[in-house]
Amino acid sequence: MVLTGSALQLSDELRGLLEQLAGIETRERTVLAEVIHDEPIQLIVAALLRIDLLHARSAGDEAEQLDGIAVLLESSVHRLRRLIVALSPPDLTDGLGSALRVLAEGIFVDAATQFRITGPMRVRLPATAEETAFRIFREAMVNARKHSSASNVTLQLDAQDAAVVVTLTDDGVGSNGLDADLGHLGTATMLARAKA
Repeated sequence: MVLTGSALQLSDELRGLLEQLAGIETRERTVLAEVIHDEPIQLIVAALLRIDLLHARSAGDEAEQLDGIAVLLESSVHRLRRLIVALSPPDLTDGLGSALRVLAEGIFVDAATQFRITGPMRVRLPATAEETAFRIFREAMVNARKHSSASNVTLQLDAQDAAVVVTLTDDGVGSNGLDADLGHLGTATMLARAKA
């Protein structure tokens, strides 16, 4: 395929817009993660401390109820911390596979879905391509969690000659590919990022 000058210019413009979008997305996710850490988690921890004080003065059924409330609150803190990890910018130092595994642990926490990852945790990609792949598969995993009703989700990384192939499959319901859901912003963004 031969690209004309105007097609190359459009491709460069699209790549630039996607890089801007990635920067905005990273800033927004970082702010959201900080807000979750500084507000709801701190309030829940304060509530747990008050429950501990009440528990010391309680007995019997009241003490059991306070224990139950404390367990729920501790579980909420744990879930919020996993959400913070999922929202934070990717740490790709241990490879794309490792970053996606950590992300999946946050996305599929407390889900009936079993997630597994296969293949090498490190694949050779330029840094921008690795970040783009991370963003694409973050959206794909969120979609699988929200829409597929899958029992099993598998992410496979494979290095083939000069190419890297990353595949996300599930046994749930849904579309047969990105083209099937072009009306959805997340799908359109994934497709645009992949093309760029």
